[in-house]
Amino acid sequence: MLSKLQNPDGSETYYQSLGNSNRKTLVLLHGIGSNHAMWQPQMDALAAAGFHLLIPDLFGHGLSSKLENAELTAWHQLINWLIANHEVEQCTLIGVSMGGVVAQSFVVNYPQKVEKLIVSDSFGELRTFSEKLLGFSAIAGLTLFKALGSKPMVYAMQSTYKAPYAQAARAYFSAISADLDFNQLLLARKAINRIDVLERLQDITIPALVIVGEDFGEGFIEINRKISAALPNAELVILKRAMDPSNLVNPVAFNQHVLIFLRQH
Repeated sequence: MLSKLQNPDGSETYYQSLGNSNRKTLVLLHGIGSNHAMWQPQMDALAAAGFHLLIPDLFGHGLSSKLENAELTAWHQLINWLIANHEVEQCTLIGVSMGGVVAQSFVVNYPQKVEKLIVSDSFGELRTFSEKLLGFSAIAGLTLFKALGSKPMVYAMQSTYKAPYAQAARAYFSAISADLDFNQLLLARKAINRIDVLERLQDITIPALVIVGEDFGEGFIEINRKISAALPNAELVILKRAMDPSNLVNPVAFNQHVLIFLRQH
């Protein structure tokens, strides 16, 4: 069941809260075009392990308020308001894809509020030609889907997640594609394309875990390896039989590595 938080600026954050609020808090940040339900394979496992989970629909997604501009700071505010409402001084951020971008951006701006960091299938900058092409292609693809409607996006999701072990991701994205607001997704994509934090991550000494699925190829692995290399106290895990978002495509291995990391630190 979702809760609603009325924010100071009049916006609304819908989120799910699980587990004992007296325990360590994990804030789970979903990917672009997703919502809190993307974390369904992690909810029971992490709550059963003794953690308190806060899982929002990020602005522009799910039931939360729409984005008004293409700025990462809107999501910073959402996280700040959410943890303040639950009287959480420090949390662990877990972000996949777009959520990983938001997590990195948040931690370099509010390092005192983050105890541990987990980033999966994400990027910390778009500087090289191939990285810029990745960002441009995403904008072009969303613009095309906006013009043609959601059906081509459903077909694209079915093609991307055609592997037998990716059926959960395929079913999830096929189910939510019909309700996507492409104007909001374009704003969100433009916002995350502006990320440029790798140099600032060098000052973030908290324990960190970077996870990347191997099935999107070496280029995408290298983008995530750069995040891990920038963080002084990070480890990198390359998941087999996984791709963005790895938490949906290979949830068993994803959960294993996340729980090992959280228990070790």
